[in-house]
This record gives sequence, C-alpha cells and structure tokens, in this order.
Amino acid sequence: MTSRRVSHIGIFTATTLLLAALVFPQTIDSEKSLFLCLPAYGAIAIALLVAAATVGLDCRRDIFCLIATLMFVGYIIVRALTSPAAYVARADLYCVLTALTVYGLTVSVINSAAMRLAVLVSLLVFAVFHVLVGLVQFGIGENFMVLPFLQSTELSKRSSGLYVDPDHLAGLLEVLGILGLSVACWSRLPGWMKVVVGYLTLNCYVGAALTGSRGGYISIIVSLIVFAGLSAIVLRADRAFFSRRYGAIGLIVLTAALASGGFLIHQSPALSERVANIAAVDQGRLDMWRAAIEQWKLAPVFGTGSGTYLFYGRQFRVERMQMDPIDVHNDYLHLLCEYGAAGAAGFLFFLFAHCRHGWRSFICLGSERVAAGGVPLSDRLALNIGALSAIGAYVVHSVVDFNLHIPANDLLLAFVFGVVANPGIEPRPGVSRSWLASPVKFAFVASAVILLVQCARLFPGEYYAEHARDALEEEEPSSAVSYANEALKWEQQDPNVFFYLGRASMAMAHEKPRLELRSELSERALTAFEKARRLVPLDGTYAAEIASVYDELGRFAEAEWMYGIARSRDPRSVAMSELYQNHLTAWENGARKRSW
Repeated sequence: MTSRRVSHIGIFTATTLLLAALVFPQTIDSEKSLFLCLPAYGAIAIALLVAAATVGLDCRRDIFCLIATLMFVGYIIVRALTSPAAYVARADLYCVLTALTVYGLTVSVINSAAMRLAVLVSLLVFAVFHVLVGLVQFGIGENFMVLPFLQSTELSKRSSGLYVDPDHLAGLLEVLGILGLSVACWSRLPGWMKVVVGYLTLNCYVGAALTGSRGGYISIIVSLIVFAGLSAIVLRADRAFFSRRYGAIGLIVLTAALASGGFLIHQSPALSERVANIAAVDQGRLDMWRAAIEQWKLAPVFGTGSGTYLFYGRQFRVERMQMDPIDVHNDYLHLLCEYGAAGAAGFLFFLFAHCRHGWRSFICLGSERVAAGGVPLSDRLALNIGALSAIGAYVVHSVVDFNLHIPANDLLLAFVFGVVANPGIEPRPGVSRSWLASPVKFAFVASAVILLVQCARLFPGEYYAEHARDALEEEEPSSAVSYANEALKWEQQDPNVFFYLGRASMAMAHEKPRLELRSELSERALTAFEKARRLVPLDGTYAAEIASVYDELGRFAEAEWMYGIARSRDPRSVAMSELYQNHLTAWENGARKRSW
C-alpha cells in the first residue's frame, strides 16, 4: 500500500470518527452525562492518533492562536485537577480535553475546505432529525409518526429535538444555520448543491424558531448582522459579479428562513409570548448570576474550582430559588466564579487571538484577493465568514445560557475555532514559527493519548454506576447494591456510587422484618453515605442522608450534628428546613417515649 493511499485512508478515518463523535452526543438522553459522552471522547482521541500516525500533524499555524489555546486550555485542566470537587470536575476536564483534541484535529489534519464542507453538510443533514422531532413535539408533525424513533415523542410548547433542553438545540442550530448560509452564498459548490445546502439551512432556522429560545433568537440576529457586514466588505470589491450571479441564493434562503420562522412563531401563542417578552428580565437567571458573583468573591483570582457552582449556588441562593442551581446560565460568570480572573483573562486572550487571526484571514481571502483579480467565490472564504459569524452568535448567547457546558455544542464550537485558526491558507511570514510546531504536536498527541487511556479506564466504573442508578429508580435495591459494588471495583472516587449504595441499603432495610438485619443494613448505608460526604465535603446532600439514617436509628444527637452541616451548605432550602423540622419532631417524640 502506497504512502499516499495510507494518508487518504488516515484522513478519511479521522474525518469519519470526528463526524460520528460530533453527532453522537446530540442523541443521548442526558446532555452532560460523562458515561454517555465517553465513547465520543474516545473516538475523537483515536481519530487524532490515527491521523498523527498516517498523515502527520501540520501545526505551522498562527502563533497567537496556538499559544492562546494551549494557555487557556492548560489552565482549565490544571484548575479542574485541583478542584475540591474532583469527581464533579471531571465533566469540564474531559470535555475540554476533547475540545482541544477536536481543535487540534481541525487545525492540523482536517484542514482542506472539501473535508470541512463534508463535515458541515453531514451535520446539516443530521439536523433534519432534530427538526423532525421538534415538529412532532410542537404538534404539527403527526405525519412523521410512522418513523419508529418519533413514536414516543411527547407534545410540548417548545421543541428540543434530540436534546433535553430547547436552548441547547437553539445553540446547535444557530451555528449550523449561519455556516450553511455562508456556504450557500460564498462557496464554489455546484448550483444544485448550493440549493440543497440552502434547504438544509432553512431547516435549521425553522428548528431554531420552534425552540422558543430568546437567547437563540437574539444570537441568530447577531450572527446575521456579522455575516451581512463581512459580506458587504467583499461585495464592495466586486459587487456586480456577486449580486448578479449568486447574491439571490443567500437572499432567497434568508428570506424563506425568516418568513418560515416568523410564521411558526405567529402560529404558537407560547412562542409569540416569548418573542414579545424577549427583553424581559428573567428573575431566576438574575438570582443565579448574583450567587455566582458571591461565589467569585470567595476566590477572585483563581476561582473556587471546577464544578463547584453546584454547591455554592445552593449556599448563596435566595429563598425564591428552590430549584437546584446546577448551572449559572451565563458561561462568562460560570467561568469567573469557578476559574477566577485568571480563567477569564485566558478566555479573553483566546477569543482575541482567534478573532484577530480570523479577521486577517478574511481580508486575505476576501477583499484583497478580489481586488487582485480573484473570483469572489471561495470555499475557504465561505467557511471563514460562517465561522466568524458563529462565534459572534455564541459571544451573545453565552450571556444567557450555558451551551459551552454542553459537550455536543462545545465540540462543535471547537471545530469552528479550528477553522478560524487554520483557514487553509499559508501563514504569513513572521506569523508562524517552526519552533512552535513540535511542542504543539506533542500537546495535541498527549491530549489524545491521555483522553483515550482515561476513557478506557473510566468507562467500566461509569457503566456499572449508571446501571446502579437505573436499578434504584426501578425500585430494585438488591440489583442496585450489586451494580454499585461492581462499580467500586473500578472507581473509588465517584460519590454517586456510594450514594446509590447507601440509598439501596436503606431501601433493603425497610423491607427486612428483623431488627438486627435492618440495623446492619442501616450501618452499611451510613458507611456509604459518609464515604460520599468525604469525597465531596461541599455537598450537603450526603450529610442530610446520614442525618436521616440517624433519625431512623433513634440517634438524634448525631443526626442534629449532620443536619447542622447540611443546613450550612444549603441554608435557604425549603426542603432542607422541612427535613430538619421533621427531625426535631421525631427527636421530641422519642424523648417523650423514653420519659414514659
């Protein structure tokens, strides 16, 4: 087999694995589940290693983009590894490692316009399934119910497609939509192919309209403004050529998208209400933002650590916020409170470096090339304009949502930044440094190796832990205990496993008629809950579970101590206050019985 054929096979394999890994996280039930994301993470690691072995990595790119990326990602990794919530921090740790690998793969291997267009068109095709599900959820797509995967879809006021949350689907479709619009307008694809891309783009904007995401609506408008501004700059160089031959395609797609989206919104009272209140203040979000700011004040330079908003959000929430504040609903404040000013500065450097390089590449691919006599249409220019517009959309959308904490959307944006960092043109003299290539190659390969090893190591424990959770939900405590014990053979740092074990042990204790058996199982539950509490001391949930077991055993003084810890972690929780009042009542009743 010739080396050229090996290279082609390597590139095809890497591209296929990347595409599969970008699609798979969009289809899973839990958007942030580490267990469900690990196969996709492993596939991306394999893709980069296959490419490195068969093709090699071309890392002679813009020095500022590469340095900014490695600095920012490196800091996130270090802060995640040093987080006081080690297991919870894994979600950020492995997602950012995977994003770095996707970025490296895009920058150094999948750097031809043809391969990138193939990935984009494939994602646009898959977005059709999101919109089909969304139409059924929205109540206007009953004719599609013949498809097996749509038969269990329930009606809702806002469509979420294959995602759990409509806002996250909007975060996906706004990126794919603007990339598709740019390709339909500026690429050199054949006319029939541009028509196909135009329809797929229209599908994305229709799906985005169905989500009812106010942040998504605003982000789409911003991305269209950026797209229009960049397009106008190129049009100034050769306005007649473009407007005469190709300008109508983009205008038709955009007009159809806006008309279709507006019609769907107008037909739905729920969506119409959200559009009417697009500028209304969301008090719940403001409460979470204030809690994040209070958390940031605890450690303003380096933050409190990855994954810790889950705990400090409870500690600093107001009384009207009784839902568990898992995410800040603002990527910037989330970054600030968990990673501090250092993390925020790293992100700003990263964003500035890529926007700067993207703008320079745009000038080179657009107005300068056209002014020199080049044809305005260019696949690389289409991807460049679309990528810059997509970044503009996320810069805005991240103010009100947390799409960058959703693996599927985060990996897609890593691909977009990779397109910006390497637009497929030779770097200008003085911008690229050959001495940087080897360290960057090492960083990309090392991230892929570490990611692959960790995916293989963590998967069995996550697999059995997931089965333990399912068994507990199905009220099969003996099976939950069995799965939890199996998970502990692979993983000792997951507090959820000890939590499942403790809950299942208590459920079995309630089934036992003999007091000694019940006491033994209760002691096992106490041991399991205590191990979970030691792993995540910031979480008051496990202390509350321990207190509940002590109450059942009649050890009220020890329960009082644990309730004190639990209430200090979540002082404004109504549910916690009710549990504590029940504890006081039980203690009082127990004291009365002893006095008799």
